[in-house]
Amino acid sequence: MTYVMSDLHGCCKQFLQMCETIGLEEKDDLFLLGDLVDRGPEPMPLLLECMQRPNVYPLMGNHEALFLRCARQISPQATPENFFSGYFPFVHEVCTPWLQNGGEVTLMQFLALSPAKRQLVLAYLEEFSLHEHCVVEGVPYLLTHSGIRGYRKGKPLKEYEPDDFLQARPSVDTVYDNDAVLVFGHTPTLSFLPAAAQAEVLFTESYINVDCGAVFSGAGGRLACLRLDDRKVFYV
Repeated sequence: MTYVMSDLHGCCKQFLQMCETIGLEEKDDLFLLGDLVDRGPEPMPLLLECMQRPNVYPLMGNHEALFLRCARQISPQATPENFFSGYFPFVHEVCTPWLQNGGEVTLMQFLALSPAKRQLVLAYLEEFSLHEHCVVEGVPYLLTHSGIRGYRKGKPLKEYEPDDFLQARPSVDTVYDNDAVLVFGHTPTLSFLPAAAQAEVLFTESYINVDCGAVFSGAGGRLACLRLDDRKVFYV
């Protein structure tokens, strides 16, 4: 079976619960469409959990990109206790965009790791791809974090900029006239269905948005998982 989740944002407990709910097995494939980190309570435990699962394939999200931009430059001597006081120019000049986007919990948990484990986490993040293709039950799928900004039919994926896969904001009417069904997250579906009591996976003729705002449970968000084999959706 092939499963897709997106925008976990540090919701490690929900991730583990979902894995139990779908009965994830080693023979299954699970794609995580970016934004594993930031905002939620356990971004680092979530990353470390995924690192131990060879059948989990994370994609790059805009929050991982922010994380990497900052964390690559953090001194091995930095700790949760001395970072803000001892590295202020770096914090202000490099880390501000990340911190303003919910990165502080991720940063503190990252700094709490040993320097060796930090390097393992960074190496893991560096492997995240911007897009993945898969064919399930004869249907081709293109997986990205946010859709494709500036999409043009026939334009090769290699000609898009990285941010085009990380920062797109498609509308309900956006059409991706592609040979593959586009599956992504990034924009919580509650923003398309503001009257809904709880978020749901959004299916259109050309794309599927699986970001149901797991970290925004107080506003009706929840974690969704799409099984591509039969397009069944699971929620926790």
